[in-house]
Amino acid sequence: MIAISLLTAALTVLGYHKMYAQKIKVLDLKGYLRTQKALLVAGEINEDRWKASLDKLEEVLNREASDPNHVILLKEVVLKNGDEIRVE
Repeated sequence: MIAISLLTAALTVLGYHKMYAQKIKVLDLKGYLRTQKALLVAGEINEDRWKASLDKLEEVLNREASDPNHVILLKEVVLKNGDEIRVE
């Protein structure tokens, strides 16, 4: 009886964590925009490529936001324990 109760409790906690618990995703938006601006000013990318990189950022954010259990916060707000969103 105790083993069944422990197994049920463990499966309940695991299921809650996988399906319902909020997961924090972190985006360093300021750093990304600073890097893109520096590349644009240095002439390493042109304006079309800069716009394409912003479109890519929007695409990544939309993909991450499609999961209802993900909360996206700026990196400046989160102190630790957030999964960082990488934009390549």
